[in-house]
Amino acid sequence: MKTLSLLSTALIITILQSTASTAPTATKYKHQWRRPGAGSVVSHSTNPNDDPYHDYIAILSDDEVRPWGDIFDEMGFSTQGSTKKTHSLGVSLSGKPSYNMTSYDVSGIRTFGKNLRAFTIHMRESEAEAMEDNPSIISLERSQKREWAVVPGSAKIQPPLPPADQGVRRFEIRKRQDAQVWVQQGNAPWNLQRLSCQHRIDAKGRLPTDLKYNYRFEQDAGKGVDVYVVDSGINVDHVEFQGRARMMFSYFGKVDDDVGHGTHCAGTIAALHYGVAKNVNIWGIKVGDSNGVNGEAIVAGIDAAITRHNQRKTQPDFMGSVISMSIGTAPPQQSDFMILQKAVQAGMHASVAAMNSATDACNFSPGAFSQQIPIINVGAADINDTRAAFSNFGKCVDIYAPGVSIVSTFNNNATGIASLDGTSMACPAVTGIIADELVRNPKLRLDPAAMKKHILGKALKGVIKPDNVLTGAELLINNGFPGDP
Repeated sequence: MKTLSLLSTALIITILQSTASTAPTATKYKHQWRRPGAGSVVSHSTNPNDDPYHDYIAILSDDEVRPWGDIFDEMGFSTQGSTKKTHSLGVSLSGKPSYNMTSYDVSGIRTFGKNLRAFTIHMRESEAEAMEDNPSIISLERSQKREWAVVPGSAKIQPPLPPADQGVRRFEIRKRQDAQVWVQQGNAPWNLQRLSCQHRIDAKGRLPTDLKYNYRFEQDAGKGVDVYVVDSGINVDHVEFQGRARMMFSYFGKVDDDVGHGTHCAGTIAALHYGVAKNVNIWGIKVGDSNGVNGEAIVAGIDAAITRHNQRKTQPDFMGSVISMSIGTAPPQQSDFMILQKAVQAGMHASVAAMNSATDACNFSPGAFSQQIPIINVGAADINDTRAAFSNFGKCVDIYAPGVSIVSTFNNNATGIASLDGTSMACPAVTGIIADELVRNPKLRLDPAAMKKHILGKALKGVIKPDNVLTGAELLINNGFPGDP
């Protein structure tokens, strides 16, 4: 039996290019696949253990624009008399559903996507092999669980700021010689200071988890930028978000953050005291819960973000869109590549986590694709400017950011904070810098490739020394403030 395996990145791109030019029109489609249970078109052993069932994600060619019912009828499903269910996922600011997902009751098919049309299905390997030849399907892969890019067991609840400072901006306003108004925050976590200084931090007896560091940022940093946090949800009632965080999508019918991971990442991007860009609009895309992260949820969630981005970029107050994704898996997944490619083609910027296996980042999704599409893959460093022992490395890591003992918002209550370790914590720091640069550089709002070049060009050079045979980025993210606070 032929074994389903992931296509290499190069082959993915070749297929995408060739499909765009050679895919047949709807009138030329032929019936090439039978529905599960109708008899396999591929011979296999009668032993069911030799032909197991799996969940698969199928992605349609861009040329396939027919209604779902027509597509499934051609594949051998009878959708006549079947129940078609539409699920509203997420609520827009107007109070109307922001995204709809359709499911059929035939063999558990669930369809989703407006920018990248896809469906999930439970079937045998032999049936999947036959399905690969269907000309309307550009990608077919087994659905695989993703992981949070946080070090397990690293979460430590921290005492919150004094009540008088919670949700209150008590920062020192200053002006540069060019009259640009900027701010210095004196009760910041160490990772924020490292983003706004030129040299390694002298802790002077302070612990990495102490909120006694100085952060310098421009007063309007990230103002108006839309950031989509593809994660476990967000504790939108946390005082640190000041009403700027909203949930817009959930794959699970619930929007609360039952993990804490998404709230922590969102805080590093945008929280009043713990965030890089303290003025952005945060949009929660819930693709995982306490049971884990679904690959199809990531496709559907980013697809929903693309839909909203395409609406927003025609509006006069649009400042740019950034995807923050501290999730991944090995090996690289076609579905991650294809949906992120759609996002950057639409003009969305993306920061992703390099993952935490202390090995070659090119073996992990979605960071491996940083060599093919302009997403920024982020490794983790500690307070001594050393690559974190857990962080992946190599040529697929574009840049490093602080990722050890990072204090940020948490899901335990409206003022709760916690310290976590991981490339999960490094990724949102870069997300925040991208949002900051979108305000500074309006010409880059819809140009992810140019923004990536700009971000890497502003980074501190030669800071993270290579400590392995796989050389890669020696860059540390920086917001460009001269000297040290």
